[in-house]
Amino acid sequence: MKNIEEKNAFTMSEVLITLGIIGIVASMTLPAVITKHKRKVAETKLAKFYSVINQALRMSIAEHGEILIDNTNKSDTNNSEYIEKWYKENITKYIKTIHEEGSDKTNDYYKVAFIDGSGFNSYMSASNTTTGKSSLYIFYCLNYKICDYGHFEGENQFLFTYSPEKQQVIPTYRGQSINNLKRSCYSENEGSRHGCTALIEANGWKIPDDYPWIK
Repeated sequence: MKNIEEKNAFTMSEVLITLGIIGIVASMTLPAVITKHKRKVAETKLAKFYSVINQALRMSIAEHGEILIDNTNKSDTNNSEYIEKWYKENITKYIKTIHEEGSDKTNDYYKVAFIDGSGFNSYMSASNTTTGKSSLYIFYCLNYKICDYGHFEGENQFLFTYSPEKQQVIPTYRGQSINNLKRSCYSENEGSRHGCTALIEANGWKIPDDYPWIK
């Protein structure tokens, strides 16, 4: 009599148990994978923006010489036309953009969108009462489509400053201690997170493990 080979198969209950285990493991690991990806995207875009805009400034200096900026006797509003003119004269021709939206309707901010989906709005503060000079701020957005005016919450938007002395765009609060940068960046108050960009730069353009805003 011929032997009949027995064929084994999973029962329905075994399949369901296996799928359930896979689902549990996925639910535990997927958030970590998503967070890691978000952080990598943020690190890459921040480092790229810092490199590209400063390369543009170096190219401008090489072609035209010293970059001048009028940062004295400025009010807190109505600076966007001047900012737009300054960018077009010194930076725009050296950076690939989708478009420059230019001055916004309130005439306070100047806006630019890049080909990688990021972008920024730029604002010049009122002149400091002690020095008489204002600061040119750049609110860089990882996703330009949700770029809000003047925000720097450390999740989508990050704060840079143009330094006339260095003729360079630098992370705001650069040079402060790591503790001070964390104290600023990790604040529950979004309006106090000036130090997030400088914190990430100080960490080699890597987001610290305990960074709370990109999850």
